[in-house]
Amino acid sequence: MIFNIQDYKENLEVFEKRIELLIGSKLKLNNKIINAVAVQDAARSKIKGWDGTKEIRKWRERKAS
Repeated sequence: MIFNIQDYKENLEVFEKRIELLIGSKLKLNNKIINAVAVQDAARSKIKGWDGTKEIRKWRERKAS
C-alpha cells in the first residue's frame, strides 16, 4: 500500500470542513432556540390575564355556529 500524503491531507481538510459545518449548524440551532424562548418570555410578560384555553374555546364556538 502506497501512502500518499497529499491524499491524506485532502481527506483531512474535507473532514475538518464537515466538522465545522456540523458544529456551526448546531450553534445556529441553539441560538434560534434561545431567541425563541426570549420572544416567548417577552410575550408572556405582556399578556398577563389572558387565558388561551378560553380564547380557543371562543374561536371554536364561533366556527361551529
